[in-house]
Amino acid sequence: MPADSLDIPCFLPSRLDGRALEALVTVNAAPAAAARGRAVVYVHPYPPLGGQFRNNVVHELRSRLDRRAAVSVALNLRGAGSSEGKTSWTGLAEHEDLCSVLDMLRSRRLLLHPRHHTSADRRLLLLRMQARGHLPPDADVDCLDGVPLPPIAHTLLCGYSYGSVIAASVCAADYAALGVDYAYISFPYSVLWVLVLHKRSWYLGRIAATVADAAVAFAARQALHPDAAGAAPHIPRSLFVSGTSDTFTSLSAYNKWWELLQARAILALQAVQPPVAPDAAIHAAEKALTLVRVQNADHAWMRREGEISDAIEGWWWQ
Repeated sequence: MPADSLDIPCFLPSRLDGRALEALVTVNAAPAAAARGRAVVYVHPYPPLGGQFRNNVVHELRSRLDRRAAVSVALNLRGAGSSEGKTSWTGLAEHEDLCSVLDMLRSRRLLLHPRHHTSADRRLLLLRMQARGHLPPDADVDCLDGVPLPPIAHTLLCGYSYGSVIAASVCAADYAALGVDYAYISFPYSVLWVLVLHKRSWYLGRIAATVADAAVAFAARQALHPDAAGAAPHIPRSLFVSGTSDTFTSLSAYNKWWELLQARAILALQAVQPPVAPDAAIHAAEKALTLVRVQNADHAWMRREGEISDAIEGWWWQ
């Protein structure tokens, strides 16, 4: 952990039912990281199969991405690790768990669960943050109304396997101030029906709509303000990172699905008035959807984790 970073093991309340959710929140006081205003939220694989944030992929991503982010949150969804509750049949309860973290980032206050953290715990945490440079040295911690978090303008929802399904459930427009993007690692496309039952089409529809809407927005931006990307409203981007030897979804199944996503984006662009030129439409679709196929990697990514980090760093911090 860099000297300017502080890991905060804690429990956060779910906005759905107040369940205590285990989390590891990392705040980075390094000036460069704070100035970027970026946050990363890690969402893990399926809890009934042992999925939680203590796994090889999340560990690797945290070691690489956290040093460049102002805040990161590794969340254990309900039923995972030491989090309360049980895994739902549809993922909708987990959606609320994840949104609880985004609500917290938007509020710029660490939401500690009152059953797991006393006022003395909060005071000690504030003193630790002050000692690490996260608070002014002359700040009176007893007068603070909460544990402050830095302002966030760009947020990456980084989901692995089942976690990528839950990440997909978030509507970026609901968190426009956070500038949400999506990184889907080993999305369990072919077994999705097992994980969320009858909600499969809802999740896939959410991804397709996100990609299509983003492509239309990128085309409009290029047509109206080609040089104003830095000051323009955020447009959510989507990245898929998958191995060509994935255990649950074949490469051909991935390719067919991704072709459908690209086709839907192109159709949305063709419906725009005035029409978008073919070259501009392809460019906009590519901005909205990025695909990375890692040769011979499987679903577990053992000894291949660094290639995920390479893909995400090259895409999100480009």
